[in-house]
Amino acid sequence: MVKQKRIALLLVGVLSMLTTASQQHKRADAYLGFHFDFHATADDKELGKNFDTTLLSDFLIKTRPDYIQVDSKGHPGFSSYPTKVGYSAGSFYADPLQIWRSVTKKHHTPLYVHYSSIWDDKAIHEHPEWGLIRADGSIDSTKASYEGGYVTQLMIPQLKELIDNYSIDGVWIDGDCWSTAPDYSPNNVASFLRESTLSTVPTQSSTREYKAWLQHNRDEYRKFLKNYVGVLHQHKPGFQVASNWAYSSMMPEQVDVEVDFLSGDVSAGNCVYNSAFQARCLALQQRPWDLMAWSFFPVDFMGGIHSPKSLVQLQQEASQVMAMGGGFQVYFQQNRDASFRKIDVNAMEKLMSYCRERQPLCQGSTIVPQVGIWYSLEGWKQRNQGVYGWTSHMEGITSLLLDNRYSVEILMDHQLDKKIDDYSLIVIPEWEQFEENLFNRLIEYVKRGGRLLVVGAAASRTFSPWLPVKFEGIDSLKLLNAGSEKAGGITGLKTRWQKVLSSDVTNGEGWIYSQSDYRYSTPYPVATVHPLGAGYMGVVYLDFSEAYQQYKSPVLNQLIANVVDRVLPEKDLYVEGSDKVHVVLGKKGKSTLIHLINVGGDHANKSVMRYDELLPLKSIQVRLRYPSKPASVKLQPEGKKLPFKYKGGFLEVNIASVPVHSIVEINPAP
Repeated sequence: MVKQKRIALLLVGVLSMLTTASQQHKRADAYLGFHFDFHATADDKELGKNFDTTLLSDFLIKTRPDYIQVDSKGHPGFSSYPTKVGYSAGSFYADPLQIWRSVTKKHHTPLYVHYSSIWDDKAIHEHPEWGLIRADGSIDSTKASYEGGYVTQLMIPQLKELIDNYSIDGVWIDGDCWSTAPDYSPNNVASFLRESTLSTVPTQSSTREYKAWLQHNRDEYRKFLKNYVGVLHQHKPGFQVASNWAYSSMMPEQVDVEVDFLSGDVSAGNCVYNSAFQARCLALQQRPWDLMAWSFFPVDFMGGIHSPKSLVQLQQEASQVMAMGGGFQVYFQQNRDASFRKIDVNAMEKLMSYCRERQPLCQGSTIVPQVGIWYSLEGWKQRNQGVYGWTSHMEGITSLLLDNRYSVEILMDHQLDKKIDDYSLIVIPEWEQFEENLFNRLIEYVKRGGRLLVVGAAASRTFSPWLPVKFEGIDSLKLLNAGSEKAGGITGLKTRWQKVLSSDVTNGEGWIYSQSDYRYSTPYPVATVHPLGAGYMGVVYLDFSEAYQQYKSPVLNQLIANVVDRVLPEKDLYVEGSDKVHVVLGKKGKSTLIHLINVGGDHANKSVMRYDELLPLKSIQVRLRYPSKPASVKLQPEGKKLPFKYKGGFLEVNIASVPVHSIVEINPAP
């Protein structure tokens, strides 16, 4: 009997520790999770009626997520739980959120909620005085003003209700950062006029004053974000808050609000590449971060007609995120009654195992600087016609560089300011405007021996004072042929092009052709390469990003590779054997990591929603500059020792096969 009591007390103690661990949950410690939502409407009836708790328990036991996120209120504005603050969905058979909380608590799984902010159809319908006002004086029927009563009378009280009644661990705010728009509400206009000394608020997007108006709205949005984050932290210390896509590609600024983590959901097509781009926009922001993969390709989102992705598609997306040191989550919709949907648990169990195998090397890892792409805040502001939400035009150039097997990072202004000298090559991806001091530092970086690649028709003119070429006219949208025998051919494309002439033809790399025939070359180069002080700069006179997004060609890849080889002839890392491998050079503790990601498959094909087979990449050769002969080289996550050669300061290793994501772990000698 005494022994039984001791066992009982021990079990109580263990359960108490687990419960405490759940209460002390920090997103910084989490790695894998699942997200569920369904954006409840007034037509959704008897919520909670068909909730199978056994099904959910089995899912949690098999997948062992670090957290889950579930619906509380979507963009239509109807809460999927019986709120006393806002507006609930049609009717309830039971409280579905209480069921979610009960089951997750039983399994010691932290619970977050999905909550739509600013985008709230129902709230604005009931309270038009809360609505954002457009330039013509009309009220936006779906978006709230961040200066009105929406946040104080609905949003914050409702989130407090969720904290108090359901003991949730955090919130994933959806819809405010990326759906913001200029707000012509009287208070917002008045504060802008006081600060700007203008007599009227601008409405024409082409004016300089309008850019100042957009900046004012950005400042006001961040005050809105800071306010609700601070209130929620004060209400429940340790409560975890993120705003979807804040401080990401859609908001390329230094984090200046105490959000607990950064996150974004990668949807639509070509998510393997989009995940690679978005991960690089978050990786250096000095906050815990994750990306959410949609588990399906939406045919009719609200209608619930979807094509589920295969296991291998999700593994590819997860690999892009994990290699950059981020966490990963997967999104499923809930049923219309808010219940857990029966899904392919076996596939999700395999996906979680796949990620857990890589977690020890990936979580908390950092990237070894190689190629840095400048995400110019001033360039983004010049092109962005809204407040936040626009993700830039630079994704195609990022993809092109990744396809050339460079280890690439994306540097926002504040990151470039601190790290510019760490990179062997800085890339300008079609930006025309830059913060003046940073631009001057960039030129000095090159003069001191740095290497610069400028891509873009208009961007090239920004660097014209340092280029010994003659510019003819201004850039224009053209159908043209570009290439060279050295690049492996000629390809046709429609893009912006800047004509230049160089007095030294040896500076040129690739040519524009009047016909797709080597005999019909024009005197206009695709790119030129020039010394500048102790460094070099290569300049491409075409816009490549959108063109590469629309139609890839190995000719475009080779053109850029040829320019980079001339600008940066000596590199730290070389990977050969396939153009379907993306490379990330990282570090965890004392170990150097080379991530090799198989990016094959039809993910970029708009006619393909799912593929189940991914051919392994064979015989990948890796050559890395390394200070001394290492103690060991292993292929992870298998833990298999790899034979290697070390000569001339370089480590050479061959990887027989890369099924999806393999990691070469290099351990230094004692």
